[in-house]
Amino acid sequence: MCLNFVASYATGSNVSAYINMVCETLRNTIPKAVVFCQVREARKSLLNHFYSQIGRREKEELGKMLDEDPALMGKRETIAKRLELYKSARDEIDAVAWK
Repeated sequence: MCLNFVASYATGSNVSAYINMVCETLRNTIPKAVVFCQVREARKSLLNHFYSQIGRREKEELGKMLDEDPALMGKRETIAKRLELYKSARDEIDAVAWK
């Protein structure tokens, strides 16, 4: 009978120690998770605000803000137009190829 009491006391002590360890881990982890979620949402909000503010700017104003060389800006615009032309050509070819 005495051995059963000692064994159950040791098991109870181990379980109690484990529960205390889990509780301490949760106490340390939950605030970090909450702050992480708050920071993540704030970052999304700030990025959306930043993109909407930048999107309102005119191309010339953006070029000045980026201090971009006008020749490079022209080349980029030319390449963008060519890309759009290639995309429309691809779409036309796909439309004909799948008929």
